[in-house]
This record gives sequence, C-alpha cells and structure tokens, in this order.
Amino acid sequence: MEAGVKGMSSKKMQKQAYRSSAQTRTLFFEVATEIAIERTGAQGGEGHNILAGIKVADVLSAVNRQHGAARAKPITTGAFYQIWPDQASFQRELLAHVMYQIATPGSEKIEQLAFELIAAGEGGDEVFRRICEADYEETLKSPELLLALGLGALAPIDLVRQAQEESNAAYLELMRRLLTNLLRYSKRRLRPGISMDDLIWAIEALAVGYLLRGRSHPEIPERRAADGWSARARANLGIVEAFTERDDAVDQEATI
Repeated sequence: MEAGVKGMSSKKMQKQAYRSSAQTRTLFFEVATEIAIERTGAQGGEGHNILAGIKVADVLSAVNRQHGAARAKPITTGAFYQIWPDQASFQRELLAHVMYQIATPGSEKIEQLAFELIAAGEGGDEVFRRICEADYEETLKSPELLLALGLGALAPIDLVRQAQEESNAAYLELMRRLLTNLLRYSKRRLRPGISMDDLIWAIEALAVGYLLRGRSHPEIPERRAADGWSARARANLGIVEAFTERDDAVDQEATI
C-alpha cells in the first residue's frame, strides 16, 4: 500500500513539469496583457496608464488559476523576482511586449497577398487598395489594438519611446520592404526630399486615425463610393500619390 502511494506521488510529481524562465516570462506577459485588455474595456473612459495598475499578485493569481498545478507547479512570487527586480521593471517590459504585438499583425498574410496580386497582374491602384483593406482588417483582429493605442497616448512619454523601439524597427522593416516593391511595380518613386520613412509614418498616422474613429463610428471608415473603394483605402492611395510621382523608366519587376 505504501509503495503504491509512493508510486502515485512520483507520477504526480512527474506531471508537474517545471517551467523555464523564458516560459514563465512569456506566460506572465500573456496573462498580464489579457488582464490589461479586460480592464481597458471596463475602465476605458478613465485617463490613466492602465499598466500601472497591473500588480504582481494579480498576474500570479491569474496565471495559477488559468494554468493550474495539474500541469505544472504553481508560480510563486519568488519566481517572478528571479526574472524582474521589481514591479516597475516588469511593467516596462510589458509595455514593450504590448507595443510589439500590434507592430506587424498579419504581416505574412499581407506580404502573401501582395505577391499574389502582383503575380496576377493587378493594376497598381488596385494592389494598394487591397493591401490597405487587408492591413486594416488584420489590425482590427489584434486584441492588443486599443490597449496599445491607449498606452501610447496615456503612458509616460519616455516609457512609450523606449517601449516602441523594437516594435517601430519591426514595422519599418516590413513597410520599407513592402512599399519599395509596390512603388516599383506601380512605376512610382518618392518625390524629391521625401524619404520612405516619411511615407510610412504618414500611412501609419492615417491608419491610427481611422482605427480610433472606427471604435466610436465604425461606419465612417467603411463608407464606400460607387466604385466600391472604402474611404480609408482612397485616403491611403491619396497619401501614396502625394508623397510619390510617376517614374516610367523604373524596372517594374517587383519581388515581395
């Protein structure tokens, strides 16, 4: 009988696998982000940095409740402080995590769509329209969307700038590659004195504006003219045309 109890105890211990620090870090970020998103929805009218209210105890409780001891040993406060020296450090990294999640949502789908449209020989304007529509829809699917936009407006500026360094780099890398190929395919070039980053941030500013307006008035970004173009797609193409000019001498072969 005693041997059987010991055997059962041993099997139970084997099931309670230990998590690595990297796994624990990821788990904390995922659960803390979920908590912040929930609180953003409930307290959206209050102007404050929502991450400042995410406490270690809140996250620990949620982590152990959602990922219970049946699968792994409960995470303790000690495990938290082995990764982050204090709560402020965790909140800074959490802010960077949230910003990165919204940087390039659906990027693989967008690049695949661009490849397919170009391969099909679609006109330049139609390619830009379809890419704009797809990018907007993919961004809307991101659960971190409104949280990231709110934090960008309400969190301390120095923290936001620091948190956005990696996400901005990822966003710029994607957009430079995508727009370089789309402009070449459309036989367009940047106007004198205009940089690719100027074009990228103008497009981003338009997208953020429509995402915010779409929260309270979702019909506005969706308004369509007789030709089926949405207001946001037409505005996006307007920015491209304002920042670029025709270049019939350009090699049209694009590689996404």
